[in-house]
Amino acid sequence: MAALSTTVPVEAGKTYEFSAEVRQLASLPEPVEAAILIGETRVDLGELDASWQKVTETYTAPDGQTEATIAIQIDGPVEGLGVDDVTLKPQGGDNIVPNASFEDVTADWGILNNGLILREKSAALGVNMAAGDASWQVTRGDGSVAGEGKAKLGEGVSAIPLEGVTQGYYRVSVTDASGQSVATPVAVVDYEGARIAPDDRIGAITHVDQPWYLDAADILQSVGFGSARNDVLWEQNERTPGVYEFSSHYTSEFDKMHAHGIGLLGIVNYGNPMYDGGNPPSSPGAVEAYGNYAAAIAQRFDVVGLEVFNEFNHERFNTGGCGTAPTCYFPLVQSVQAKVDDSIPVVAGSTANYDSAWFAQLWSQTDTLSQADAMSFHPYNPQYYQKPENLTGAFDDARANMQNGAGGTLPIWLTEFGWTNGNELGQARSLADAAQNLIAAQTVSLGNGVEKYYWYDLVDDSTDSNNHEGNFGMFYQEGASVATAAPKPAAFAQALLIDQLGGREAIGRDDVGSGNQSYLFGEESDGVRVAWTLNGEATVEYEASGPIRMTDFNGAAMTLKPEDGKVSVPLTGRAVFLAGDFSPADEPDPTPTPTPTATPSPTQTPARTED
Repeated sequence: MAALSTTVPVEAGKTYEFSAEVRQLASLPEPVEAAILIGETRVDLGELDASWQKVTETYTAPDGQTEATIAIQIDGPVEGLGVDDVTLKPQGGDNIVPNASFEDVTADWGILNNGLILREKSAALGVNMAAGDASWQVTRGDGSVAGEGKAKLGEGVSAIPLEGVTQGYYRVSVTDASGQSVATPVAVVDYEGARIAPDDRIGAITHVDQPWYLDAADILQSVGFGSARNDVLWEQNERTPGVYEFSSHYTSEFDKMHAHGIGLLGIVNYGNPMYDGGNPPSSPGAVEAYGNYAAAIAQRFDVVGLEVFNEFNHERFNTGGCGTAPTCYFPLVQSVQAKVDDSIPVVAGSTANYDSAWFAQLWSQTDTLSQADAMSFHPYNPQYYQKPENLTGAFDDARANMQNGAGGTLPIWLTEFGWTNGNELGQARSLADAAQNLIAAQTVSLGNGVEKYYWYDLVDDSTDSNNHEGNFGMFYQEGASVATAAPKPAAFAQALLIDQLGGREAIGRDDVGSGNQSYLFGEESDGVRVAWTLNGEATVEYEASGPIRMTDFNGAAMTLKPEDGKVSVPLTGRAVFLAGDFSPADEPDPTPTPTPTATPSPTQTPARTED
């Protein structure tokens, strides 16, 4: 994909000298999956580090050519790529590239950041506001002031450093010299490096066919997501049998995700009017065409997996054809597995709720276990929606179901789950409760062996704050005079969780008393624990060989010093993160044995009425 491009006039047959300054945010030289194109001439960037380096090339305009396009071509994930001082000169002539150092920038009035999850050490707002003295203020949820100051703004785009603002979730307001103001929620996370290191286990649901998902890759990257789950609607992309022309919203937005290092879990959805009247495929020809379409998705996009249909067991998405029975679903799984490359995981299930009876039939009546690489579900059943700690019951039942029905198990991918802030159906959770539920659900899931978790969803689908379906997002839609979606507390919680875990492997649950939730990630000698209690308040103890850094739900950090080889940790219903050396002084490296807790058996009453 071309990240930037410009067209310049050239004379056929004339030779031009090209040069540009380039770098990437890396301490040591690393290959860059990008190049600069001058027409058909490719200038590879080689290996770059953080120091500026000059690349050069000679370009001769082909016969009949009157103009040439200069483009920055992105071939794969890039991070912190910088390009400056782009020149194309005829021998003895002047540079013909306009705005060669990107100094002439125009923008709408307001806040211009492409993401509002900010790094504590360099937190700043990019703004285009009236020149002169501006004032800014950062406030907490209770209205107290976390930081404030003044900044001198120039003409055009200026930066406002948020000096002294530490990790947390805030609202920032800026008033310019003319008296105009703009405000937005922001999150500040104390991460190292140019971005939060992505966690491939955690993703979010996106809907890139909607306008509020333009440039969603920037938002996904700011949080630390490793992948996104998105429909790839069959009827939009195969309008002539066997010919696949993907809609521009898919090609543009998925390619941006790829450039940001974010994979795609593609949902092969739903029917196509050319086959079986648009119903879920059931005839042999339609089933084969469905598999062929899945293969086309995998060939075109950077997929981390393909999910076979969405909520096939839900009549809202499956009103005709063969029906919702597992025996009707299995041929689709079989077709996708037969058509796509073996290296691409095929994910089966994707049920509305955790539907134990449906899965029991799927495993016992079909050969899905041997045809799929993972199983998935969306556990909106009341006992999980009301208490995410109960998810252990769904995982236990899912594994027992597979073992009893087919004599084996598949990895579990929880490919959709979240909480709404809209109370239209009486199921709203407060912003803070949704954030806590996110931490609890993902911690419990990863701590009980779930391989991937996808939050529903990335951005609100409605600006009506009461709408049930439209308020599952962890980001609001773009507000007035703010160039990107603003985070909710759930987005801060998500970024904080990903950063705190640092990719550490889930070890399991600690036995620290009934009602207390504590999960260890990583080896005890360099571990991170996520802990909270269902008892209102509690105090738990951990063995520790040195100081333990505790970060609370709001991002505030403090150091706990061990006494007699143990640290005492106060718990509430809001999660804390504990990082340090948990090895006993006389035994450096033991790890706790996971002890899963039994939970109520699942039901099939939906907590969401629509997807």
